[in-house]
Amino acid sequence: MSMPTIPQESFRPTLEEAVIDLLKSIAMEETAISHLLNAEAEKTQAFIGRDRNFPSHPTTCDIIKFNQTVIKFVDVIVMKEWLLLRKLETSIEILEREHHEFECEE
Repeated sequence: MSMPTIPQESFRPTLEEAVIDLLKSIAMEETAISHLLNAEAEKTQAFIGRDRNFPSHPTTCDIIKFNQTVIKFVDVIVMKEWLLLRKLETSIEILEREHHEFECEE
């Protein structure tokens, strides 16, 4: 089995540009998460009703199933937020390490 080869690229971003791209990707993912949370909130409001009168007249079992799906959704969002936090912390560490190495060279 041979090693994969990385093709030459005409443009290689600097470390700082790569970290900026990482930060932009975090911001875009956070925006996507906010849209998902808003959609879930609207779905919950439609299920419960504006006056909390449960307009679809769900059974107790329906309410429990709905609650379980919301819990699963929130669990996924929490996991994703944790991953984004780690991505942010790693990006900061990369910048700090690079800055520290630059100071040591002077």
